[in-house]
Amino acid sequence: MSLVGAGLGLLYLVPDLQATSNQVAQLSSFIPYGLIPWALAVLVLLVSARGSGRLIALLPLAGLVAHSLVLVPYFEASNTAAPGTAATLRVVALNLHYGQADTVGLLTEVERIQPDIVVLTEFTTRSETILTNSRWTKLLPYHLGTTGRSSYSRFDGDSSGTQVLSRTPISELGRTEGTTATNLAVSVEANGHKLVLIAAHPVNPVRDDVEGWLSEAKAVTTLAAQYANQPLVLAGDLNSAPEHLTVRNLIATTGLHEATQGWQPTYPADRLVPLITIDHVLATAQFQTVSVSRFAVAGTDHLGSVVELAQS
Repeated sequence: MSLVGAGLGLLYLVPDLQATSNQVAQLSSFIPYGLIPWALAVLVLLVSARGSGRLIALLPLAGLVAHSLVLVPYFEASNTAAPGTAATLRVVALNLHYGQADTVGLLTEVERIQPDIVVLTEFTTRSETILTNSRWTKLLPYHLGTTGRSSYSRFDGDSSGTQVLSRTPISELGRTEGTTATNLAVSVEANGHKLVLIAAHPVNPVRDDVEGWLSEAKAVTTLAAQYANQPLVLAGDLNSAPEHLTVRNLIATTGLHEATQGWQPTYPADRLVPLITIDHVLATAQFQTVSVSRFAVAGTDHLGSVVELAQS
């Protein structure tokens, strides 16, 4: 058990190891769960050992304490707004699972949330009513992006489409080239504040090989770096957990920070309990996090994210 915890800890301490293979990249999604084998090792030794022999439990206990540090970023408060701070930007982001998400249920959530911007990944022709339905266009009359082909398979489909919907006018600034899905940078103004928003969806290490996962993450990082010297928000399905080297490279290169408020996994939402956080909203230093919450929509394997930010 301790070896399992140590192995996951090593993947965190030496992130380049995550690029060894697809399987290792996928395993790295579960680095925080290394706490479980450490805790079990402590428990087993305390129960089975006698007298001074129990002191050996101090070894896995030290591993448990050290491994718990991977959770610190989820509770980082330095980028959290003071209580009572008014949000200037409300962002909703959701992966539609090849366009199979229930758009009626999503509309109900959007009408409740009243966002300034909505980022939809895996947008296909099955979802196109979102762009024309009067209830949608009343809330979010402006949109930019691409649309993929319809899919009725739960396990495979066209993930290329990405759409940005906005309450105020938006204009395209740039996009990645040669990536599986559209990664789009737009200029927008929300509540009197100008900013750049990037809707991102690099490929995962399951659908593509590990080289594709790394190269598409790098393409998103390169796109974000072009606008990192101004107010920038990046939202979408990054197909990487915060512990992955891909997200860590993105943050190190651009200076973006995660908008987080505790442990709130987003995937897989169509199972009993979501286990990992691969849907992200990141922002530059001009933004502080007011609130972060999740919501469920039928038909998709991701939870939606609602992030409120205060821009200085």
